[in-house]
Amino acid sequence: MGERPTLGFIGLGNMGRPMVLRLLEAGYRVLVSDRRWEVAQALELHGAEAVPTPLLVADQVDVFLTCLPGDEELFEVYIGPEGALEHLRAGALVIDLSTASPMMVQRIADEARARQIDVIDAPVGGGPAEARNGNLTIIVGADAAVFERALPILQTLGRDVFLVGDPGMGKVVKLVGNLIAGVSLILIGEALALAANAGADLTRVYEVIRSSSGGWKLWTEVVPELLGESRGAGFRLELMKRDMELAMRLGNDVGSPVPLAALAHQFYVAAMARGWGGLAAHEVARLVGRLANVQFTAGRAVSGDLLVAE
Repeated sequence: MGERPTLGFIGLGNMGRPMVLRLLEAGYRVLVSDRRWEVAQALELHGAEAVPTPLLVADQVDVFLTCLPGDEELFEVYIGPEGALEHLRAGALVIDLSTASPMMVQRIADEARARQIDVIDAPVGGGPAEARNGNLTIIVGADAAVFERALPILQTLGRDVFLVGDPGMGKVVKLVGNLIAGVSLILIGEALALAANAGADLTRVYEVIRSSSGGWKLWTEVVPELLGESRGAGFRLELMKRDMELAMRLGNDVGSPVPLAALAHQFYVAAMARGWGGLAAHEVARLVGRLANVQFTAGRAVSGDLLVAE
């Protein structure tokens, strides 16, 4: 992009904060803003410049990045009564790293185009550790020339950067990926429960499937967590529920049925009702196990009356 641009970054959650740290370490000047002022201020210790509002960030930057929870927040930041698009200069670049609906980013791109602002739709795959180390997968929807312009920034954040189409298509591909993961977590729970109720040693089941055609990446990552009864950090269950809902909405919009996603979504609803929203998404597989009266553990699983309220 020629001379190194000044960046603004809005949204300093579990993913946004490590991405900002990565950009700072790469030598970028980064202005940050978040509803939680103390979070923005804490990044000043690492070289960021905390700014009270996204509008004030937009006034000062060449590239405006966002990593926000969803459509409502994107609308508020970009298009609402105090939207940043009114404050970005002509020729500025927007990079949205959020997982949200394709329709919202397309609306932002249309509004931006009228102001001579380019938009890159760039949802990411990976967690906070990958964000911190620059090992994210970045799924980009953008004009090819705009993509080339932003590539140095994207390659700072991601190990694998894919251009998949115009703005909105990045969100489509990300939702397709999360639909596969969300449904697969239910399938993993079902498979482990079946094996357990048939008397199999779940550790051996895991090892055998891992070395055969069923041993895909999600199986390899998730099953050890389930057998170790870990309830540690990870992509939150409430966010997977949200992404399943976005995928179902997309299916409705384009006339493509997603029956397995709709069924899987109900397990996430049930897990949320138990207060599991803040747990890792793979914990939904435990709920599937409970329906089969199984408690997952290494070796032979525990069976019994597990359907009591927690």
